[in-house]
Amino acid sequence: MIPVALYGVNVELCEAFYEALPTLVADSVDDENYAKALFSIETEASLEHIRIADQWSNHQPFAWPEDITNEVEMTLRTTTYPDVSMLEHLLTLDNIDAQRVSEWMHFSTNLFPIYSEAACATLTRMGVPTPYLPDDIASYGLYVSRLEGLKKYAPAAGLPEIGLPRSRMLQLGLERFE
Repeated sequence: MIPVALYGVNVELCEAFYEALPTLVADSVDDENYAKALFSIETEASLEHIRIADQWSNHQPFAWPEDITNEVEMTLRTTTYPDVSMLEHLLTLDNIDAQRVSEWMHFSTNLFPIYSEAACATLTRMGVPTPYLPDDIASYGLYVSRLEGLKKYAPAAGLPEIGLPRSRMLQLGLERFE
């Protein structure tokens, strides 16, 4: 049964994606920078996770006053997968968009997927329109639900067992799927 989040998906294209996915992400095990960043996180969501995510993605480090840092840290700790609505006010900070917030959440939780223009384009091509609008947290929320649908719909062999978060494997696979 196809999850509601994938309503309208081109089933043949989706099945081809699952068939290709293990090959598409086979090299991700060797991504030392990603694995080092991911596995260096040992505690619950914190500002240290933001620093790690920003370093991994080559963003300039933030320099916020204490009240902003407290608010950001509280938001990271209280946001629960798959709901992204609490993250919306973070987009009001300078140089912060949904992609950057998605990176923070990915490294903080290992659940949230990294928002990707190429992955959104592939989902749209598969028949489930998924806009990439970095200034709109709702579009990121739609992306999260689409990837959750892909997790639920995946055949047993569709998600390889390689020790990395499934959201990362799906994101990379979607980016690389032709």
